[in-house]
Amino acid sequence: MRRQSAARRAAALAATLALTLAATLTACGGEQGTTGSAAPTDGVLRVGLLNDIGQPPDPDVYYSGNGLALTTNMYEGLVRYEPGVDTATIGPALATDWQVSEDNTTYTFTLREDVTFHDGTPFTAEAVEASFDRRTAVGAGPAYMVAGVDSVDTPDETTVVIHLAEPNSAFLDYLASPYGPRMISPTALAENAGDDHAQTYLSTHSAGTGPYQLSVARVGERYEMTAHDGYWGGEPTFTTIELPVYTDTSAMQLALNNGDLSTIIGAVPSASQADYIEDDAVQAYSLPSFQVGVLYMNPNRPFMATPEARRAMFSAVDWGSVIDQVVAHKAELATGSYSRGALPEGVESREITHDPAPLADYVAGLSGAEKTVLIGHSASSADDAQIANIIAAQLQGLGLDATITSYQTSQVFGEFATNPAEAPDLFLSSGTWPDSSNPYMYGHVFWDQDGGLNHLQCFSDETTELLAEALVSGDPATYGAAAEANEAAACTPAWAYVNDFVVAQPWLGGVEEAHSIAEPYTLDFHALTVESADASDSAGDE
Repeated sequence: MRRQSAARRAAALAATLALTLAATLTACGGEQGTTGSAAPTDGVLRVGLLNDIGQPPDPDVYYSGNGLALTTNMYEGLVRYEPGVDTATIGPALATDWQVSEDNTTYTFTLREDVTFHDGTPFTAEAVEASFDRRTAVGAGPAYMVAGVDSVDTPDETTVVIHLAEPNSAFLDYLASPYGPRMISPTALAENAGDDHAQTYLSTHSAGTGPYQLSVARVGERYEMTAHDGYWGGEPTFTTIELPVYTDTSAMQLALNNGDLSTIIGAVPSASQADYIEDDAVQAYSLPSFQVGVLYMNPNRPFMATPEARRAMFSAVDWGSVIDQVVAHKAELATGSYSRGALPEGVESREITHDPAPLADYVAGLSGAEKTVLIGHSASSADDAQIANIIAAQLQGLGLDATITSYQTSQVFGEFATNPAEAPDLFLSSGTWPDSSNPYMYGHVFWDQDGGLNHLQCFSDETTELLAEALVSGDPATYGAAAEANEAAACTPAWAYVNDFVVAQPWLGGVEEAHSIAEPYTLDFHALTVESADASDSAGDE
């Protein structure tokens, strides 16, 4: 439960490809030099958001991507995944110590003292119980993480005992997840309850213990956070975090190049990453994450109705070529069914091979009208659009009539699951992620019928049963068996492990230390610093 030593952290960080190199961004068809900016003297950090966060920054509601830049900096849980390391390591947050019963049903936490919420309310055991109750009452996507809680005991102000109705070996990962239960001021919840459990209030205010509190929330325009004066972790270098919303990647990159933004986290299209990597006017980092590239295949459409057809489709795509052509600077071919590092080495592995012959045989037996396949991708991802075109060209070479359609996020998360027969045959994602590194949380969201990321409703009863069994025992071999069952069903296979790509001004220090493997699109802004020019130059020379 200790934090890593500086030496171990430095060794881990060296393995994560911290690239401080230099280049020219090609924008609007021409070469445009990156001028960068001088270090700010006003304590303001400016972080670009590509598109609005899509949901209120309420930790019991928010269940998407770029809004983690807000929720993870305003709210804290009992534990967290340690930042600055390339493996999933659970460490202390608002709890300083914990014990777990042998049967994984009782979790006892010692709470951090002298912590206050944004409204000045002291953090005590009462707040843990109130926060768990509120998440259950709101009942949004992340509510499953407390669904198994039977009771919460508070023997004193600094001790909490959580009793589960059934054994759950993943419960600590639930708590550490960026979407896990976060502590909210019981005073704010009571005074602003309204008829929606304070959801209206928390869409424009914050009530956490984190280093920053919400000061501006203008949907589609900008968000702003200011430093929480009573933060237990001390004063930050940056007292204000401005997060302007951009609807166009070129405009956001131009703002960075001109020095109007301090950093872009996770939203730089792959076509621009090589330029930033070669540009010594900025810092570029490819940092490890739980993100994966997956191929959704729709069993509710005739073309992909059978496991044999889905397996043939996946092997027909030359995934190595896809990575080389589009996402080479942030991705590598997946070697397992779960996210990187979810299981101990040697427990489960999967070799992705390119073999178009089974799909060619399958296509040969189809009539003309049956040879049409619709490929979908996110309308907001330039990478996904490029990959979809590459896949379409490969499939057309096998005699298929492959067409491409882009979809809005609301369609993917809403219409697909409710009416999958009207969704595309294939849906491509080059950067999605589970709720945490725990193999259950991966398998549940992607493979279970009720999983939050099972957009096309592809599942097998055997996989679901094995995941439920593994959740109780925590047995890696059972998780391996679940992966084998899912591989046989060919439901949402992963084709890549994907890093978080961050580009920042040369004066921004502590980027690697502030990045968590579990939290894409965000950094721990409290941990960031301003480096001198000499320090930046030295970092780039290493």
